[in-house]
Amino acid sequence: MNAIGTDSTSQKRSLLSISKLQAFLIHLTGSALVVGTLCAVIFFVWYPAPYFAAKGASGVLLVLIGVDLILGPTLTLILFRPRKPGLVFDLSVILTIQLAALVYGTTTLYQERPYYLVFAVDRLEILAYKDVDSSMIEYEELRRKPFIGPILAVASLPEGQDEFQRLLEETAFEGKPDIERRPEFWSPYANRSDDVIARARSLAELLERYPETRTEIS
Repeated sequence: MNAIGTDSTSQKRSLLSISKLQAFLIHLTGSALVVGTLCAVIFFVWYPAPYFAAKGASGVLLVLIGVDLILGPTLTLILFRPRKPGLVFDLSVILTIQLAALVYGTTTLYQERPYYLVFAVDRLEILAYKDVDSSMIEYEELRRKPFIGPILAVASLPEGQDEFQRLLEETAFEGKPDIERRPEFWSPYANRSDDVIARARSLAELLERYPETRTEIS
């Protein structure tokens, strides 16, 4: 009990010994280190370019930055007074809010990170791990995600007429997803790269077909 009381007293004395500005700067520096480290993981490991923009993940990250890097330190600057009654409680509430935002943002961004990049017929789909039933994956190499970036796969239509007809019925009438979200139709990119290259189009061709995207691309 004496040790606990001594620790509590020393914490209060430490708070009494710093100014409002010092408290703000300490809080801001700590928050910046945490958010900066998380951003490095997000941009270089979970969402390497161009996946962050493609997945539209900026909204969640902006909320996290707004709460942890701006709101938290600002509330400390406003509320901190060395001899204010209940100061420890106020700071605890601020840190709890920041921690909640950090956990929410980190969890959401991790769960939504690009796990699979699937080419299907004439399009690319960026999928999270939760978007597909991984138990249906047939190739072992499609189960091993690289440390940086997603697993590359190619989804192919069934070759037999009966199988193709069955696929159409499943997607049209049974509500099942299309082939890009069904791993039983996937092959490793290395096995089908020629198919992807054969269907690739130059930027000039794409701009001619979709002139409305010229401004966005430039």
